[in-house]
Amino acid sequence: MIDAISKSISQMSDPAFRSVVLKSLLYSVIALVISFIVILQLIGLIPQSDWDWVNTVVSWMTGVGAFIAAVFLFPLTMSAVIGLFLDDIADAVEEKHYPQDPKARPVPLWSSVYDALKFFGVIILCNLLALPLYLIPVVNLFVYYVLNGYLLSREFFQQVAVRHHDMKEVTRLRKIDGFELFLVGVAVAFCMTIPILNLIIPIIATATMVHLYKARARKGGASTDLDVT
Repeated sequence: MIDAISKSISQMSDPAFRSVVLKSLLYSVIALVISFIVILQLIGLIPQSDWDWVNTVVSWMTGVGAFIAAVFLFPLTMSAVIGLFLDDIADAVEEKHYPQDPKARPVPLWSSVYDALKFFGVIILCNLLALPLYLIPVVNLFVYYVLNGYLLSREFFQQVAVRHHDMKEVTRLRKIDGFELFLVGVAVAFCMTIPILNLIIPIIATATMVHLYKARARKGGASTDLDVT
C-alpha cells in the first residue's frame, strides 16, 4: 500500500497528471462562475421590502452567502470534474509502470460522465442519510471515515478495474486484501478534508488504485481482460 501511494505521488509531475489538474481546475472555475451568476439572478427574484436598508442587507447577505457556498463547493466540484478524466490518469500509470500488460478497453465519454455523477451522488446520499450521526461528537468522526473510506475505496477501485474486467471479476478482485483497500479509502477521505490537497487527492487515489489493482490481478489470477476493439 505504501509503495503504491509513493509511486502515485512521485508521478504527479507526469504531463498527463498535470493536464488533468489544469483541465479540471479550468472547468470547475467555469462551472462555479456560472453557478454564482445563476444564484445572483435567482436572488433578484426575492420580493423587495418597503425599506431600502432591508433590501440592501438582504442583497448583501445573499451575495456573500452565494460566494461562501461556491468556495466550499469548489473542492467537491473539482473532484467530480476530475472523475471525467480518471481514464487519462489510469492510462498514464499503466503506460509507465505496466507497459507489457494488455491495454484497457476504451471507455465512452457518456460512461465516464455517468460514473462520475454516480460516484459522487452515492457519496452525497450516504452522507445525508448518516447526517444524524454526524451530530454526535466522536461518533461523527468514526462514522465519517468508516463510511467514506469504504465508499471511496470501492468506487475508485471499481473505476480502475472495470476498464479491464466485467463487474463480477472486479468484485472478486476487490475482496482480495479488502482491508488494505479500505485503509486507502480512509486515507483518501481524510485528505479530502485538507484544503488544497483535496484538489489533487482524486488523482493520487486513482493512480494508487491502479497499482493495487495490478497487484490483485496478479495475486488473484484474474481472468482474461475484456476484448479491446
